[in-house]
Amino acid sequence: MARAGPLYTRSGLHPTLELLDPLNPLRRRMALWLLPLGTLLTLVAWAASRAVGLDPVDRLFLPLLALGFSLLAIVLWRFPRTSPWVLPLAHALVATYLLITLAYQLLFAPNPLGLSPAAYWVPFVYFSSFLFFQTRQAVRLALLYLLTLFLLSLLGAFRGHLHTEHLNALAQFFGANLAYVGLLYMLVRVKEGYLEAQLEAYTDPLTGLRNRRYLDLVLERELFRVQRYNRPLSLLVLDLDDFKKVNDTYGHPAGDRVLRALARCLEEHLRQSDRPVRLGGEEFAVLLVETPLAQAVRLAGRLRQAVAALKVPPVAGMTASIGVAEARPEDSPLSLLKRADDALYQAKRRGKNRIEVG
Repeated sequence: MARAGPLYTRSGLHPTLELLDPLNPLRRRMALWLLPLGTLLTLVAWAASRAVGLDPVDRLFLPLLALGFSLLAIVLWRFPRTSPWVLPLAHALVATYLLITLAYQLLFAPNPLGLSPAAYWVPFVYFSSFLFFQTRQAVRLALLYLLTLFLLSLLGAFRGHLHTEHLNALAQFFGANLAYVGLLYMLVRVKEGYLEAQLEAYTDPLTGLRNRRYLDLVLERELFRVQRYNRPLSLLVLDLDDFKKVNDTYGHPAGDRVLRALARCLEEHLRQSDRPVRLGGEEFAVLLVETPLAQAVRLAGRLRQAVAALKVPPVAGMTASIGVAEARPEDSPLSLLKRADDALYQAKRRGKNRIEVG
């Protein structure tokens, strides 16, 4: 099958795909430690700075940062699925505070020692971009942030606020930060290569769908969420009826075209959160997150009708049998798949082109 672009952009796959990104399981756990710690450190900095007099930026932003970190930690703890927006928001709070405090220092009140301690935290912005955003977007954000700081420094120099000690500190600051961004870019390329290799291992080469190895991985994690959070999860197993006759009558190239057409059909009729998988041969599975049994059965009905409407010349027509099962708290990946598979074979025994529940 011809490729339409990089592997990780086909079939809805993405370099930051949750299950394949090795950093993803760590992000939430680290944030649940770092956000309260950030609240504590911010309050300590605010209290310590009051003794020598707070500048206007710290007077306004340090309490807001402490409040923001606390609220984000509570939201992330209570609602685990909020991490896709909570973590970038925490990153944005830190980046905004550092940018404003350095702008105040460069344009209005230069630090007598060169740069304030806030400059030590700027590399955190680069590396948290790498952790919380898409890989190439992270590099662009880092470069844009560094360019903004450089322009602020130039503007401060034109205003006559910066002296020799400031220029020395700024030269070392920008040299070190360019090195950080270069290192970030190298990490980005390593990560992209890792994810592309991972996606090759989890992708069916004929249809472009994910494969059985991927299903085993995702089932284990989704069933953990079922058991912990009591969220609905359903599994469909779909098999083309009498597919062997297609290969025997029209040849394997025609059979391959049928399987690719079926894969496209599944993707067109599923939500972005649903995960179609080729189990092998003419058998496919669809993992339906946040989907109770009744809703899964209705979707199975639409898929059965869509398969019947497929036209792949010279094949005259096709039908599919589908087994449906909803996850139970005691289910393992094997038991859930077995119940859906048993329902599929029940549909085969009862005449094919039908749906059964396991």
